[in-house]
Amino acid sequence: GGTWLGQLISNYFEIPFPRNKMPSLKQSVFHSHYLPKYNILKNRKIVYLVRDGRDVLVSLYYHQLVWSNKNKLNPKDVLYHRKQLNFDDYDDVKNNMSDFIDYTYAEKPSKLQQFTYMGNWYTYNKAWLKEFNENQDNIYLIKYEDLLKDTKGAMTKMLTAFFNEDVDHEKLQTVVDKYSFENQTNRKKGEENKNSFLRKGISGDWKNYFSENEIKLFKEYTDNLLVELGYEENVNW
Repeated sequence: GGTWLGQLISNYFEIPFPRNKMPSLKQSVFHSHYLPKYNILKNRKIVYLVRDGRDVLVSLYYHQLVWSNKNKLNPKDVLYHRKQLNFDDYDDVKNNMSDFIDYTYAEKPSKLQQFTYMGNWYTYNKAWLKEFNENQDNIYLIKYEDLLKDTKGAMTKMLTAFFNEDVDHEKLQTVVDKYSFENQTNRKKGEENKNSFLRKGISGDWKNYFSENEIKLFKEYTDNLLVELGYEENVNW
Protein backbone atom coordinates (compact mmCIF):
# COMPACT_ATOMS: atom_id res chain seq x y z
CA GLY A 1 0.00 0.00 0.00
CA GLY A 2 2.77 2.43 0.86
CA THR A 3 4.56 1.73 -2.41
CA TRP A 4 1.35 2.20 -4.38
CA LEU A 5 0.52 5.48 -2.64
CA GLY A 6 4.08 6.72 -3.17
CA GLN A 7 3.79 5.96 -6.88
CA LEU A 8 0.50 7.83 -7.15
CA ILE A 9 1.75 10.95 -5.33
CA SER A 10 5.15 11.12 -7.00
CA ASN A 11 3.77 10.62 -10.50
CA TYR A 12 1.03 13.19 -10.08
CA PHE A 13 3.52 15.82 -8.84
CA GLU A 14 6.25 14.57 -11.20
CA ILE A 15 8.87 14.27 -8.45
CA PRO A 16 11.22 11.35 -7.67
CA PHE A 17 10.19 8.38 -5.55
CA PRO A 18 13.51 6.69 -4.65
CA ARG A 19 12.32 3.35 -3.28
CA ASN A 20 14.28 1.42 -0.64
CA LYS A 21 16.93 4.10 -0.25
CA MET A 22 17.31 7.55 1.24
CA PRO A 23 15.65 10.34 -0.75
CA SER A 24 17.58 12.57 -3.11
CA LEU A 25 18.53 16.09 -2.06
CA LYS A 26 15.83 17.54 -4.27
CA GLN A 27 12.12 17.37 -3.51
CA SER A 28 10.96 13.76 -3.45
CA VAL A 29 8.57 11.27 -1.89
CA PHE A 30 10.14 9.27 0.94
CA HIS A 31 8.54 5.90 1.76
CA SER A 32 9.10 5.27 5.46
CA HIS A 33 8.24 2.41 7.82
CA TYR A 34 9.29 4.10 11.03
CA LEU A 35 8.33 6.99 13.28
CA PRO A 36 10.81 9.91 12.96
CA LYS A 37 10.24 11.10 16.53
CA TYR A 38 12.20 14.33 16.26
CA ASN A 39 11.45 15.19 12.64
CA ILE A 40 7.65 15.21 12.44
CA LEU A 41 7.37 18.98 12.11
CA LYS A 42 10.46 19.27 9.91
CA ASN A 43 8.70 17.36 7.14
CA ARG A 44 6.53 19.59 4.98
CA LYS A 45 3.86 16.97 4.38
CA ILE A 46 3.42 13.52 5.91
CA VAL A 47 0.82 11.14 4.49
CA TYR A 48 -0.01 8.49 7.10
CA LEU A 49 -1.37 5.36 5.43
CA VAL A 50 -3.51 3.07 7.60
CA ARG A 51 -4.55 -0.50 6.83
CA ASP A 52 -6.74 -2.96 8.72
CA GLY A 53 -4.36 -4.75 11.09
CA ARG A 54 -5.94 -8.12 10.41
CA ASP A 55 -5.16 -7.84 6.70
CA VAL A 56 -1.70 -6.56 7.60
CA LEU A 57 -1.00 -9.82 9.43
CA VAL A 58 -1.93 -11.91 6.41
CA SER A 59 0.16 -9.74 4.10
CA LEU A 60 3.05 -9.79 6.57
CA TYR A 61 2.97 -13.58 6.78
CA TYR A 62 3.42 -13.88 3.02
CA HIS A 63 6.11 -11.20 3.03
CA GLN A 64 8.13 -12.71 5.88
CA LEU A 65 7.67 -16.45 5.48
CA VAL A 66 6.68 -17.34 1.91
CA TRP A 67 9.14 -17.29 -0.98
CA SER A 68 8.28 -14.81 -3.72
CA ASN A 69 10.12 -13.11 -6.56
CA LYS A 70 11.05 -10.21 -4.26
CA ASN A 71 12.04 -12.40 -1.31
CA LYS A 72 14.30 -14.53 -3.48
CA LEU A 73 16.26 -11.41 -4.43
CA ASN A 74 16.75 -10.50 -0.75
CA PRO A 75 16.29 -13.71 1.27
CA LYS A 76 17.64 -12.63 4.66
CA ASP A 77 14.26 -11.69 6.16
CA VAL A 78 12.56 -14.92 5.16
CA LEU A 79 15.47 -17.00 6.41
CA TYR A 80 15.49 -15.10 9.71
CA HIS A 81 11.76 -15.40 10.41
CA ARG A 82 11.61 -19.03 9.34
CA LYS A 83 14.41 -19.82 11.75
CA GLN A 84 12.54 -18.15 14.61
CA LEU A 85 9.26 -19.95 13.92
CA ASN A 86 10.33 -23.31 12.48
CA PHE A 87 6.92 -24.29 11.09
CA ASP A 88 6.51 -27.73 9.50
CA ASP A 89 4.75 -26.24 6.46
CA TYR A 90 5.15 -22.50 5.84
CA ASP A 91 2.51 -22.58 3.09
CA ASP A 92 -0.15 -23.66 5.60
CA VAL A 93 -0.97 -20.05 6.44
CA LYS A 94 -4.31 -20.67 8.11
CA ASN A 95 -3.08 -23.24 10.63
CA ASN A 96 0.07 -21.23 11.37
CA MET A 97 -1.71 -17.92 11.87
CA SER A 98 -2.19 -18.13 15.67
CA ASP A 99 1.51 -18.76 16.27
CA PHE A 100 2.38 -16.03 13.78
CA ILE A 101 0.19 -13.51 15.62
CA ASP A 102 1.95 -14.35 18.88
CA TYR A 103 5.31 -14.03 17.17
CA THR A 104 4.49 -10.73 15.48
CA TYR A 105 3.46 -9.04 18.72
CA ALA A 106 6.13 -10.59 20.95
CA GLU A 107 9.25 -10.69 18.76
CA LYS A 108 11.55 -7.72 18.42
CA PRO A 109 14.37 -8.33 15.93
CA SER A 110 17.87 -7.13 16.66
CA LYS A 111 19.08 -3.93 15.03
CA LEU A 112 21.49 -6.03 12.98
CA GLN A 113 18.47 -7.74 11.42
CA GLN A 114 16.21 -4.71 11.05
CA PHE A 115 17.79 -1.38 11.90
CA THR A 116 14.63 0.69 11.48
CA TYR A 117 12.30 -1.74 13.25
CA MET A 118 8.87 -0.11 13.11
CA GLY A 119 7.22 -2.06 15.91
CA ASN A 120 4.10 -4.16 15.47
CA TRP A 121 0.86 -2.88 13.95
CA TYR A 122 -0.50 -1.82 17.35
CA THR A 123 2.50 0.11 18.72
CA TYR A 124 3.28 1.68 15.34
CA ASN A 125 -0.23 2.96 14.75
CA LYS A 126 -0.75 4.09 18.34
CA ALA A 127 2.38 6.23 18.01
CA TRP A 128 1.38 7.67 14.63
CA LEU A 129 -2.22 8.23 15.70
CA LYS A 130 -0.97 10.29 18.62
CA GLU A 131 1.16 12.41 16.28
CA PHE A 132 -1.74 12.79 13.86
CA ASN A 133 -4.08 14.00 16.58
CA GLU A 134 -1.50 16.57 17.70
CA ASN A 135 -0.24 17.73 14.27
CA GLN A 136 -3.16 17.57 11.88
CA ASP A 137 -1.83 20.45 9.76
CA ASN A 138 1.27 18.42 8.98
CA ILE A 139 -0.11 14.86 8.76
CA TYR A 140 -2.86 13.46 6.56
CA LEU A 141 -4.46 10.10 7.37
CA ILE A 142 -5.62 8.00 4.44
CA LYS A 143 -6.90 4.42 4.51
CA TYR A 144 -5.67 1.73 2.16
CA GLU A 145 -9.23 0.47 1.90
CA ASP A 146 -10.47 3.86 0.66
CA LEU A 147 -7.77 3.87 -2.01
CA LEU A 148 -8.90 0.42 -3.12
CA LYS A 149 -12.56 1.37 -3.23
CA ASP A 150 -12.18 4.67 -5.09
CA THR A 151 -8.58 5.51 -5.93
CA LYS A 152 -9.30 8.68 -7.87
CA GLY A 153 -11.81 9.93 -5.28
CA ALA A 154 -9.48 9.30 -2.34
CA MET A 155 -6.57 10.94 -4.16
CA THR A 156 -8.68 13.94 -5.18
CA LYS A 157 -9.78 14.47 -1.58
CA MET A 158 -6.19 14.29 -0.32
CA LEU A 159 -4.74 16.53 -3.03
CA THR A 160 -7.41 19.15 -2.46
CA ALA A 161 -7.63 19.12 1.34
CA PHE A 162 -4.00 18.48 2.25
CA PHE A 163 -1.88 19.70 -0.67
CA ASN A 164 -4.21 22.60 -1.59
CA GLU A 165 -4.03 21.39 -5.16
CA ASP A 166 -6.30 22.49 -7.97
CA VAL A 167 -6.62 18.94 -9.26
CA ASP A 168 -5.97 18.15 -12.91
CA HIS A 169 -8.50 15.32 -13.15
CA GLU A 170 -7.37 14.07 -16.54
CA LYS A 171 -3.77 13.84 -15.35
CA LEU A 172 -4.81 12.16 -12.11
CA GLN A 173 -6.91 9.57 -13.96
CA THR A 174 -3.90 8.73 -16.14
CA VAL A 175 -1.76 8.19 -13.04
CA VAL A 176 -4.46 6.11 -11.33
CA ASP A 177 -4.83 3.89 -14.40
CA LYS A 178 -1.07 3.48 -14.75
CA TYR A 179 -0.66 2.14 -11.22
CA SER A 180 -3.88 0.16 -10.90
CA PHE A 181 -3.57 -3.43 -9.66
CA GLU A 182 -4.94 -4.69 -12.95
CA ASN A 183 -2.45 -2.72 -15.05
CA GLN A 184 0.57 -3.65 -12.94
CA THR A 185 -0.24 -7.36 -12.64
CA ASN A 186 -2.47 -8.25 -15.60
CA ARG A 187 -4.79 -9.80 -13.02
CA LYS A 188 -8.13 -8.76 -11.56
CA LYS A 189 -8.31 -7.78 -7.89
CA GLY A 190 -8.75 -10.94 -5.88
CA GLU A 191 -6.85 -13.15 -8.31
CA GLU A 192 -3.97 -14.31 -6.14
CA ASN A 193 -0.37 -14.81 -7.17
CA LYS A 194 1.65 -15.83 -4.10
CA ASN A 195 4.88 -15.29 -6.04
CA SER A 196 4.13 -11.60 -6.66
CA PHE A 197 4.80 -8.56 -4.45
CA LEU A 198 1.28 -7.48 -5.49
CA ARG A 199 -0.31 -10.70 -4.22
CA LYS A 200 -4.08 -10.18 -4.22
CA GLY A 201 -5.06 -6.48 -4.15
CA ILE A 202 -8.14 -6.70 -1.91
CA SER A 203 -9.27 -5.88 1.61
CA GLY A 204 -10.93 -8.27 4.07
CA ASP A 205 -8.74 -11.25 3.17
CA TRP A 206 -8.20 -11.86 6.91
CA LYS A 207 -11.62 -13.54 7.05
CA ASN A 208 -10.12 -16.45 5.09
CA TYR A 209 -7.48 -17.03 7.77
CA PHE A 210 -8.97 -16.02 11.13
CA SER A 211 -10.95 -18.43 13.29
CA GLU A 212 -12.25 -17.61 16.77
CA ASN A 213 -8.80 -18.23 18.25
CA GLU A 214 -7.07 -15.74 15.93
CA ILE A 215 -9.80 -13.18 16.61
CA LYS A 216 -9.32 -13.61 20.36
CA LEU A 217 -5.53 -13.25 20.06
CA PHE A 218 -5.75 -10.18 17.88
CA LYS A 219 -8.09 -8.47 20.34
CA GLU A 220 -5.75 -9.25 23.24
CA TYR A 221 -2.77 -7.68 21.46
CA THR A 222 -4.47 -4.65 19.91
CA ASP A 223 -7.08 -3.59 22.49
CA ASN A 224 -9.65 -1.31 20.77
CA LEU A 225 -7.40 0.15 18.06
CA LEU A 226 -9.63 -1.16 15.26
CA VAL A 227 -12.44 0.91 16.79
CA GLU A 228 -10.22 3.99 17.15
CA LEU A 229 -9.28 3.75 13.48
CA GLY A 230 -12.89 3.25 12.39
CA TYR A 231 -12.66 -0.36 11.19
CA GLU A 232 -15.17 -1.66 13.74
CA GLU A 233 -17.99 0.01 15.68
CA ASN A 234 -17.08 -1.83 18.90
CA VAL A 235 -14.86 -4.65 20.17
CA ASN A 236 -17.53 -7.30 19.65
CA TRP A 237 -16.68 -8.03 16.04
